[in-house]
Amino acid sequence: MGGAKMTKGFFVALVMALLLCGCNGSDSQSDALTTITVAPLSATIAPGTSRQFKATGFYANGGVVDLTDIVTWSSSNTAVATVSNAAGSRGVATAVGAGSSTITATSGSVSGSGTVTTASVQSISVTPASQVGIVGDTQQFRAIGFLSNGATQDLTEVVQWISSNPAIAAVSATGVTSAASVGTVTVSATSGSLTGTATLTVVTLVSVVLTPVNETIDAGEALQFTATGTLSNGETSRNVTSLVNWSSANPAIITINGNGAASGVSPGSTTISAAYPGIVTQSTGVTVQGPTSITVTPANPSAVVGSTLQFSATGSFAGGITRGLTTLATWSSSQPGVAAISNAAASKGLATAVANGTTVITATLGAQGTATLTVRALSSFVINPSNPSIPVGSTLQLTAVGTFSDSTTQEITDSVTWSSSAPAIASVSNSAGSRGVVTANATGSATITGTINGLSSSRTVTVATTAVPTARAFVTSTGSSNLSVIDTASNEFVLNILVGPGPQGVAVNASTNRAYVANSSNGTISIVDIANSVEIDTVTVGAGPLGLALNPEANRLYVANSQSGTISVLNTATDTVVATIPVGSTPGSVAVGPSTNRIYVTNFGSNTISVIDSLSNSVIDTIIVGPGPVDAALNSQASRLYVANSFGTTLSVINTATNSLVTNISVGANAQGVAVDPAANRAYVTLGGTGALSVVDTTTNTVISNIPVGTGPKGVAVKPASNRIYVVNNGSNTVSVIDSLTNSVIATIPGLIGPGDIAVIP
Repeated sequence: MGGAKMTKGFFVALVMALLLCGCNGSDSQSDALTTITVAPLSATIAPGTSRQFKATGFYANGGVVDLTDIVTWSSSNTAVATVSNAAGSRGVATAVGAGSSTITATSGSVSGSGTVTTASVQSISVTPASQVGIVGDTQQFRAIGFLSNGATQDLTEVVQWISSNPAIAAVSATGVTSAASVGTVTVSATSGSLTGTATLTVVTLVSVVLTPVNETIDAGEALQFTATGTLSNGETSRNVTSLVNWSSANPAIITINGNGAASGVSPGSTTISAAYPGIVTQSTGVTVQGPTSITVTPANPSAVVGSTLQFSATGSFAGGITRGLTTLATWSSSQPGVAAISNAAASKGLATAVANGTTVITATLGAQGTATLTVRALSSFVINPSNPSIPVGSTLQLTAVGTFSDSTTQEITDSVTWSSSAPAIASVSNSAGSRGVVTANATGSATITGTINGLSSSRTVTVATTAVPTARAFVTSTGSSNLSVIDTASNEFVLNILVGPGPQGVAVNASTNRAYVANSSNGTISIVDIANSVEIDTVTVGAGPLGLALNPEANRLYVANSQSGTISVLNTATDTVVATIPVGSTPGSVAVGPSTNRIYVTNFGSNTISVIDSLSNSVIDTIIVGPGPVDAALNSQASRLYVANSFGTTLSVINTATNSLVTNISVGANAQGVAVDPAANRAYVTLGGTGALSVVDTTTNTVISNIPVGTGPKGVAVKPASNRIYVVNNGSNTVSVIDSLTNSVIATIPGLIGPGDIAVIP
């Protein structure tokens, strides 16, 4: 991600130089700036608050560039709103007085504008209205301002927060309370003469119960522990997983983090404990079983002196399950003088070719697996794909495949030195982790060359502005802050689009060429122009946004804010938050029923579904489902909602006409994602515990097939027109493509980094 930012900064500086002096021999007319668009087009804010405007430049040669920090900003009425031209805050408009002002971005003779309206705050509401906190824990309150023109604005960071009794619970400048002692306080948010209040009742944690108990898992398998607390007010089902202090008696056997997520490391038995001051520490035994065998890949590779080669270890376990063990195994080379192999945490299994010859590479974790590495002369190599075309602002991974003196072939991308004939058009990375990644900077062509040991190979990369193809899927890559684009016609990775940190959920509106990405790490939504493969705006929502869903007909986007316990409602015509709806604990996903004006929200922390009336933006019902609901999919035609329960083994089926539970279908451990194909009467559930996709017949509510996919499957999407199912495998960094007619995997798409969710253009 750092490399991408450096490239973008270099490109912006280059654009400035071209605009000012027309150097590098470029044609001034073909490189001319033709249009500037300002986003948002309109915004309503309260006096004394601010909103970030962004400027995007469109060039005659097809280039699209973020000009926010380059243009000159102005306000048509500084008595209403000012706008900053200071470094670090360019384009930030601040409301001063009542009325409307035009915010303009200008570069030379070209300008674009948006409108900011200042509306007074009529009332303040603090959400949630009441909370029960535990001594030693924190709670987030938010202040929502209702403006005179009917709009709403999150005022959490501009109001004055006050606790009626700081000795019981203090409140920070951002609405976060810290519970110190038992009692009840009023939490107030004040702006001028307006005040909104909420109630916080502080209780103590009396006891804790751990689940699961005495579990047996595989090395490399993840296991989520849950701590359920009994409180001094009589509540017996509070999820306190993130509040207790987790520990492993032997981290060499199993590790556990502060959120209770454990992972098997090596064979053996030990104890997991949860501690909290003032209560008895609770513990449970856990056994980690090793693999029955290990397979090392590639099995018989070749390498050239000075190059590196990554080996992978896969373990076979009871029941036919396989798991990746590369980072857990101990690696060795029989001939370190031919090739050394790393056991360092960041590079386990990475071999470095030292001299010509043959060595045996061994991976050990109880069982052993081997591969034979031959270091020999490289005869030639080729770069793939051949002569690609990509849009401005996107990235493309080139790969180098070498042919050795014995006619064997091997990918050598990370061993090649890369260069570009025209970095201003297309630059290429030599940084670790991104070698061979091309960044499209401006329209034109560039020759990308790879060199190793005196050999070279080249490809021509064409950069163009193209219309968005319809055969596309969009995958959030949490590990790289990217929205990854996949060609569903060829089942190939296409490019990455940089979005915000920690991207989770994604939704696509093909009719407007827009994708929406929930950035969990900074509480924003990235708005992406999928025709030009570029982020064009961000909208601030609640804390920890995860899932989201669109209602295109109503121009609404619904975002589940896991840490705020709310749903943000966005008007997608103006890209503004128009409502914030309190729901249950830790909301994670959203399903929309446009024809019934109903929104369904999974509440992971309270094991419920919140039913929202989208006309009034209020919760009208709450449905109890299985433990840890994480995803939901709606079949409006059949009045059915399907809910994946991650802490159990079930798929809950809800009758949306009566908001009642119909049945719980046993599908398998650790359900993560669910999608439905109404025409085929099928529901598809990803199972993180077994690395499979469960196929459910929704007419009989029975499982009819379990399809092995990759490691740690999460998001799933259906494309009925082509009879395809797409499964995102978070653990193996791939997407599995499934033929829904045969229930078989027909392709596996590599090249992703921590993929989480997927949206497909129908």
